[in-house]
Amino acid sequence: MFGEMQMQEDGPSQGREMVDLFRRIFNTSPEDGAGMPMVDAARALDSLDTPMKSEDYSAGNIVIVGVGGCGSNTVHNLNKLGVEGVRLVAINTDKVHLDGVEVPYKILIGENITNGLGAGGRPEVARACAEQDSHKISDALGSRPDLVFIAAGMGGGTGTGAAPVVAKIAKDKGAKVIGFVTLPFKTEGRHKYKIAQEGIRQLRKWADTVVLISNDKLLHLAGELPIDKAFVMADYTLAIMVKGIAEIIRKRTMVNVDLNDIRTLMSAGGVAAVGIGESSDPKRRAEEAVKMALKNQLIEISPDGAKGALVVVYGGSNLKLTEVHQITEIVASRMSSDAIIKIGADMDKQLGDSVRVILLLTGIKSPDVLGPEGGITSRPALSPVGITAIDGQYDPVSVVEDILGRGYVLY
Repeated sequence: MFGEMQMQEDGPSQGREMVDLFRRIFNTSPEDGAGMPMVDAARALDSLDTPMKSEDYSAGNIVIVGVGGCGSNTVHNLNKLGVEGVRLVAINTDKVHLDGVEVPYKILIGENITNGLGAGGRPEVARACAEQDSHKISDALGSRPDLVFIAAGMGGGTGTGAAPVVAKIAKDKGAKVIGFVTLPFKTEGRHKYKIAQEGIRQLRKWADTVVLISNDKLLHLAGELPIDKAFVMADYTLAIMVKGIAEIIRKRTMVNVDLNDIRTLMSAGGVAAVGIGESSDPKRRAEEAVKMALKNQLIEISPDGAKGALVVVYGGSNLKLTEVHQITEIVASRMSSDAIIKIGADMDKQLGDSVRVILLLTGIKSPDVLGPEGGITSRPALSPVGITAIDGQYDPVSVVEDILGRGYVLY
């Protein structure tokens, strides 16, 4: 039955559906002026009651790092949304831009290399800056990060060049790493797209999963919105992903779902996406909620053949066991026959007659979701191009001078 549902709708219809979902979950939407101080952080995400302290290991330590201008804008918007239970970090080579970002942790990298003026669109300059100040990045991640999301725009300088360094540092600290990156518009040209491709290739060496957001899909879904509000739709997608994982870990459900369940699934198949769906339809709310959760309009995903899933169902006081079973059955019908499924269910009076489904899918097929290149056990060291190490080390300033002197461009 579910396989016969219409999964591909027109862009504007999907865009409206996303806006409606955002409004219900976050008490706001891109149309309300997302990206501005629009949300009372004390009200937003009321299901995440208290900020997570760095030493609170029972719930797991989740860190979101925004790298470069695009990534820093993302964590700025997440902070305005009041996404709690996570540590927000912004990293940039551009001091002016970084000063305008409102997050608890901000790091200016490579100040003595670029004088705080940015990487100038050169990924290798950004990489050198990140390598030089790797200790600052390490400190900002905390002593024991469990899950680290890295948000960046690919195709420019800082996000493209520094994000892989951040991923390596996070992996060295024992974290599971999810990259969340945007691709350039096709109209920005083949050259920039090649730079983005190389940045993604480098990031895949260290991230357990890289989720790609296409700017062209944003154009298709939200082209009628003002440009700043349209871009924030990608931030909402990341916010929903983080909210889903945080709730899965921290909520008390009838079936215990903890951080180790998530880490195990990531190790086995790679986390592809988190989906959230909600419906109050009196006759089909379970079916409609899971249908929405199985879709992600900014990422082309297919749950068919997925290797593992966490399924968490929330409902009001009238949530039925048969509805939980129906939701699980629908998810299982789309997955591999040997898939591992973990189920949790709980009641939330604030949902009233609605049912909310949160899915964490692993091993799904998607042209937009990438696993680690060559496996996570074999990871070559990051090193500058064409630079000879001195006493086993290299000087980031010399790296930049060499790059600028040769006019090196990443292809």
